Amino acid sequence: MMMAIATSVSALAVNVVVNFTNGGSVEGVLVSQNDTLLVVEPYYTTTHKALEIRPERVKYFSVSGIGRYDVVDGKFVPSAKAQAKLDKMRAEQEAHAQLVGERAANPNLVIGSALKKTGGVCMGIGIPSAIVGAILVGVGNSGTNTTDVSKLKTKANCAAAGYVLLPMGAALTIVGIPLNVHGKRIAEMNINYTGNGAGLSFNF
Repeated sequence: MMMAIATSVSALAVNVVVNFTNGGSVEGVLVSQNDTLLVVEPYYTTTHKALEIRPERVKYFSVSGIGRYDVVDGKFVPSAKAQAKLDKMRAEQEAHAQLVGERAANPNLVIGSALKKTGGVCMGIGIPSAIVGAILVGVGNSGTNTTDVSKLKTKANCAAAGYVLLPMGAALTIVGIPLNVHGKRIAEMNINYTGNGAGLSFNF
């Protein structure tokens, strides 16, 4: 558990401020940490030599993005807020690792997710474009019996823009819908291995 916490802190929070029992302090980059040793590379030094700091010298220290650590029974112990953040980070890492494992075990999930995302992007652009294009075509072709040159020019511009947006949006929407549907089906496709070989099963 402490190894996981140390890895999380070292990877995600690089700044640490250490307050010593003698009243002094040091600020620097967190190199590594466990419950009995803190290794810090101070900012204000010309040697760039890391300091190895033991709990008996420390009053408390703070890690950016995590929070405060106190010394309890000769060990570095995170505060309640810091522990809550560490637990959240660990849960997110475990969820990410589980997702990576699931994707590695089921390539259909990767392919299906990619198709669904592509389809969603196409529809997200296509539907609004088609709606705006239809509105512009309608505006451009309405009231064209006017003799006002500026209004006729504006309507012509609207119609021209509409004639571009409407088919483009319709095409993206037409492409996006099947991509989204087939992506979902592929993601839900399971490969079942039996004694007679491999078979496919679909979940709807």
